[in-house]
Amino acid sequence: MQTPRLLRTSILSPGSPNSPSSVPQQQCLPEVWRSETVVQVFLDFWVEYVEDHQLNPRLSTSYSASIPRRHSIHSGEHIRLVRAFIKTLHEFANSATGDKSAMDELKRIILPSVQGKIYTFLRKAIHHWPLDSSFRLILEAWLSFIQPWRYFSGITFSKEGKAEEEERGKIHDAYRWMPFIAHNLLAYTAIFQQLLPRFMRTDLIAPKNALMLFRVTKVFSQPYLAKIICEIESHMDDVGLSRSRVSTNQWASTVRQQILELEGPTYQYVLMFSMATISQVVCLLSTVKQAHLTATSLIDALEKKRKNRPFLLALWEFIYGEDYSSDDISIEERRRVPVYLANAQQQLIEIFEIKVEDIPQVAIEADQEYHESILSTSFCHQSQMDSSLDTSRPGIFVPDQKDRQTCKYIEYMGDPELQPVRSNECAFLVKNLYKLCTYINVKYRYKITKMYHRSGFFGSISRQMLQSPTKVVKLPKRTQNGFSSGYEERIPARLSLRSLANYRLLVIISFGTFIAWFTNYGIFMFLGFVFILWFVYIIIRATLEPWTRSTTFRANTFSVN
Repeated sequence: MQTPRLLRTSILSPGSPNSPSSVPQQQCLPEVWRSETVVQVFLDFWVEYVEDHQLNPRLSTSYSASIPRRHSIHSGEHIRLVRAFIKTLHEFANSATGDKSAMDELKRIILPSVQGKIYTFLRKAIHHWPLDSSFRLILEAWLSFIQPWRYFSGITFSKEGKAEEEERGKIHDAYRWMPFIAHNLLAYTAIFQQLLPRFMRTDLIAPKNALMLFRVTKVFSQPYLAKIICEIESHMDDVGLSRSRVSTNQWASTVRQQILELEGPTYQYVLMFSMATISQVVCLLSTVKQAHLTATSLIDALEKKRKNRPFLLALWEFIYGEDYSSDDISIEERRRVPVYLANAQQQLIEIFEIKVEDIPQVAIEADQEYHESILSTSFCHQSQMDSSLDTSRPGIFVPDQKDRQTCKYIEYMGDPELQPVRSNECAFLVKNLYKLCTYINVKYRYKITKMYHRSGFFGSISRQMLQSPTKVVKLPKRTQNGFSSGYEERIPARLSLRSLANYRLLVIISFGTFIAWFTNYGIFMFLGFVFILWFVYIIIRATLEPWTRSTTFRANTFSVN
């Protein structure tokens, strides 16, 4: 029979096989072995972190090439699986009842046996993760790991059947969780110190980034946690982690052994509440203060812009409850940013017991360039915020004159009909009109091409109603054998009705239809009048086509020469 590797022999063989107490032990051995095997498989598949330089150089080239490599940046689905795995481990470990069964012993030792690999995975993943909003995936996985009390089985439920979130997220018994915090002190202190410079480089005015900072400060500001960390660190001597000096305190020896195993003998541990860490927190508070002022001024500017918007647009937003902005972030989401930042600032002050007068107040003002770039409706300004980082002012994105000139040459090179839905377009109409046009273009492909290239007046009318042939660029795609080469594809003349999905056109037609119905002219008469105006416009453009085409040809010839 296969036996678990994590359990002691005395647990598996407590006495004579004929004794009554050994019968339940033997019956649960298959369940224990399966549970341990599943945990080990998930640990190797999801959490094991092996980089290229850690592979054995003595292995043959063919064998080492066949080993699956771990990429520095994991997928979002991978991080979600890791977080679910961590939460399941906590629930399994917290369900221990205190008896001496093999399954209960597995519940007590399963988490200490894997927590080192989880810490290494989280620390390296945070180091490699880019500075964007997707960082919340790995952040939530880390917060789940350092809060085992959230997954305690003794959770009370309200009358509605929902868990009491506020009570579940607090530490009610400090002595119960002190051993876990001591054995995982690096997961609290080292990763927190690793996040400080990251938050100082992050755009804290973005709602998702501000929420991430608030989530971290909220966890560390809960009762007992900061005191427990401070108490554990107080038992560590001033010399550091020198192996020549032995401390009699159990927490100091536990932390020393943990750091030696996870970080190595050359690692210099920095106390959570040391002056070096507090100085970094003070710098972060200055960044948070400036981001708070900028977010507040941005909301005021957006509110002013919202009050001055056209009446028809305001009527449309009132009916459909939609508020479109240039950066796809609603005003309601931006209103939460000052609240998140103010709470995070207050919680950091309480955690580290920082005096308000210790925070430098000079040169803290709202960044006018930032919210001016947000208020701009051009794509150029939006791309500048993603690429322009002012290193002299951490956490602040400012437009760059060089980038502004570069944005003028950015051009969409794909299929025009497959462009993302704009903020001034109805997504439902864009999708369904595209399906209708695709059906017509495929079924009458040759007739449409013949009509477009037809000479004479009817050919001119067709060219005014149809989209001209164009070339699109197919970008390289990832395949099993690498990347496929890019190429150009020519799209023939086609019918396009995407312009009918424009909100402004829909509002004008709806308003005109209402006026026609209100004045007893009839809806169909109004629509017929609109069609006649459109057809006359097409006739005029078709009549002027010979002159407009010759003018365009001469202009293009001059620009080429």
